Amino acid sequence: MNIIPIIFGALTFVSTLAGGLFAVRYRKRFGMLAAFAAGVLIAVSFFDLLPEAFRLATKAGVPLEKVMYVAAVGFIFLLILERYFSVHRICLPDGTCTNVHHHRGGFFGATELSAHSFMDGLAIGIGFQLEFHVGIIVAFAVIAHDFSDGLNTVTVMLNAGNSLRSSIKMLLVDAITPVLGVLFTLVIRIPENYLILFLPFFAGGFLYLGSSDLLPQAHEKDDPLVSIAFTLLGFLLIFVITGLLGV
Repeated sequence: MNIIPIIFGALTFVSTLAGGLFAVRYRKRFGMLAAFAAGVLIAVSFFDLLPEAFRLATKAGVPLEKVMYVAAVGFIFLLILERYFSVHRICLPDGTCTNVHHHRGGFFGATELSAHSFMDGLAIGIGFQLEFHVGIIVAFAVIAHDFSDGLNTVTVMLNAGNSLRSSIKMLLVDAITPVLGVLFTLVIRIPENYLILFLPFFAGGFLYLGSSDLLPQAHEKDDPLVSIAFTLLGFLLIFVITGLLGV
């Protein structure tokens, strides 16, 4: 039975890599990619991470307000990292000032995406620990949206001005982390209660990345209707995945 989760973990690697390479191939259409990635990140928070956190919290008797507090902490945490530590204000001799992004901002966002991918791997492993059919459902859900995770990682990195080489390196990290998550569950059994903290924390961070980081870039680079359409497409993709696969 242990080989089955590992096989699905390997498939998440392929799916994540494919999504990232898709973003690399079409990076000249960055505005549309940013709009789509923003829709995916926001929708994953609303349709996947927060509902699952609510389910676990209700099961454990944890007040739902605490789940939202943790989500707020996740939002503020990435806000501080991305804005304070990776944005520098430069003033020119004529008195005009502008904000310049440091490349570290992309690494912060991509690292959180990779951490989420590790949690995806944990979810697969935990699913198979509960029941075989649960593991299958969770695995297919993870594989389906890991394509978007890879796309998001490359898009966030490029948005912060990182090189293509650095973006691909972070893509490889993001692709390997769900495999590590699966392997981790084969060694250590993870209590579900810990997910009550991790899931809303990531949801808050993804809401920041999508709404405050990627959407403004998408609005600047494309026609408003095009930007809206691709953002809604990202929403629709996650809505369909979570609806059909019951996650």
